[in-house]
Amino acid sequence: MNKIKFIYGAIILALVNFLVRAMGFGYKIILSKIIGAKGIGLFQLINPILMLFLTITTAGLPIAVTKLVAKQEAKNNSLASKQILKVSIYITILFSLILSLILFLLSPFISSNILKNKNTLYFLYFLIPAILLISLSSVTRGYFYGLKKMAISGSSQIIEQITRIIFVLLYLYFSYPIDSTWGAFIALLGISIGEFFGLLWLFLNYNIINFKSKKNIVNKKLSSKEIITSLFFIAMPITISQFFHVLLQISNTILIPRRLILAGYTMEQSLEIFGRVAGMAMPFVFLPFIFTGALVMNIIPNISEQISKNNLSDVEKSSSLCLRVTFILTIPITLIYIFYSIPITDFVYNDVLVGKYLYVLSYSTIFLSLHHTASGILHGLGKQIQASINHFIGMSIQLLATFFLVSNPNYGIYGFLIGFLVCSIVMFSLDFITLKKYIKIKWDITNFILKPVISGGIMLQSIKLGYYFINHFQLNQFYIIINYLISIFIYFILLIITNALPINIILKLLSKKRHK
Repeated sequence: MNKIKFIYGAIILALVNFLVRAMGFGYKIILSKIIGAKGIGLFQLINPILMLFLTITTAGLPIAVTKLVAKQEAKNNSLASKQILKVSIYITILFSLILSLILFLLSPFISSNILKNKNTLYFLYFLIPAILLISLSSVTRGYFYGLKKMAISGSSQIIEQITRIIFVLLYLYFSYPIDSTWGAFIALLGISIGEFFGLLWLFLNYNIINFKSKKNIVNKKLSSKEIITSLFFIAMPITISQFFHVLLQISNTILIPRRLILAGYTMEQSLEIFGRVAGMAMPFVFLPFIFTGALVMNIIPNISEQISKNNLSDVEKSSSLCLRVTFILTIPITLIYIFYSIPITDFVYNDVLVGKYLYVLSYSTIFLSLHHTASGILHGLGKQIQASINHFIGMSIQLLATFFLVSNPNYGIYGFLIGFLVCSIVMFSLDFITLKKYIKIKWDITNFILKPVISGGIMLQSIKLGYYFINHFQLNQFYIIINYLISIFIYFILLIITNALPINIILKLLSKKRHK
């Protein structure tokens, strides 16, 4: 695997992810201010139900499509790649229709007996179109990832996000002031509208590629039985793992408000606390997924391709590089959350309480990001079962903490936050131990850990100095953003100077960009 080509592809994906998540992050901030913590709490209450029904079609199948398409493209057999996509789409439509019918029939029961909130019934009905649209989008994006056409998949996500945001915010703007329950409903409806336009873009590009494509170098057809068997062999362990993950997430979603009530809070207070944690603090913790998501989506098809060529050396180099880059990128974010969580959330939400929750969650940021990358490497190596077991163990710890600690008045919601931290540490530790069994991970303590941590410490002093000048000269809030950006820039400059982030890689990337 070409190291520079791999990093370059990851950078393209990271930029796309940054745009998508930045828009999504800004959207959630605005949405929280319009519909309030209660509305966000309702939205977060429904969201895991959607995730549960989507697990069958979006957890393992898109990854399986990516791996199989990458393998066929390595053989220059694009005909087989198209067959894989078509079979996957048929499977997706079949399962989506079955799942939609199940959700329609079970919605009254889920609303009354599981969520115990009758306002959620119509929310559940409007999840039905989202199941088919999101499933088809995920599988089709998996095909383009396998082709290594990252820009097409990325641009579809941008289109989905833009159309969703425009629809929801325009509706809320012209309907303001709006009831928090109705506002949450509109936000949920926006998911289907955004996915519809994103899917149109994917299908348009598929037709354009087919129109422009030249005759295959290899023209070998695969049987439908062979494709289905391969898809399910890869997808099943991932799907089962994700299914249990979502079940545990739903259990947390249902348990947290109920356990908080046992701790002495009212139902409305419980929803507000849950909204602050799940809808306002948690998005900060998942912010590094902008970068780790790019690495994971880039490494899975690359490892699959190199494994098919028995090129283990490149797999080991790229895996070590992914973990190194993840650590370098998440160190500054983690340190900023630990030392400046309250100023950040006060600036973004004007809510100090969210900052207190973020402070506890901040320690899990680096472990969660490393777990995300390590798990992606295991999937690329074909070790889906091991990755699934590791994930299940971590999530079980999270659920136990929610059940036993949240109802205790001495812990309350902090019981969930503590469980989340322990869960993140356990999952990464198990992933890393599993990886070491199959490949050699080069882990230079000085360059991988010591230099980034020291550089992060200097970055924190820069932020502190910046705040001093902002307060001393009474500068407006815009300079707070500038302060963080300058300090993070100093962090990366220090990494380059100390050779923790080799300058030759950056120069080659820039040189490649100029010659493209």
